[in-house]
Amino acid sequence: MITVRNVNGQELTPCLPHRAWREVNRTRAVWIDEQTIQLLYDPFSFREYRKTALKRDRYTCLWCGLPATTVDHIVPSSKGGSDLPRNLLASCSECNSKRGNRSAFLYLREKAKSVPNLIKLYYRIVKAHVPSPKTLEVRSATRVTSRR
Repeated sequence: MITVRNVNGQELTPCLPHRAWREVNRTRAVWIDEQTIQLLYDPFSFREYRKTALKRDRYTCLWCGLPATTVDHIVPSSKGGSDLPRNLLASCSECNSKRGNRSAFLYLREKAKSVPNLIKLYYRIVKAHVPSPKTLEVRSATRVTSRR
């Protein structure tokens, strides 16, 4: 088992080595020593982000219209997608499982005829792919400092 510490260094529930490597490979954690990782994010904030996305979407799956019990990452976390609400949408577990880590655009094309609110879903997908103004600000600042 691998010891897991939060951002403040507080010990959390241990995890298996493959989970630790996944967090490190996704740049969400760093190795402190051979048996310990430290997370670079607050894992408990995801709960709040999840609730925010479900409430925003009125606990309705945007893919099929059934009651939503999970959230779907528009850009899958396996492909670098964030856990922020702008990258989450309410989903029933069946739609979430069926989509897997395929592109939201491809899955939308497959389901376009059965999506209850196509414009709303399309808007959420596009919005998740457009960088926020803060991200653009950080990128331009990075470019300026790298040219010096």
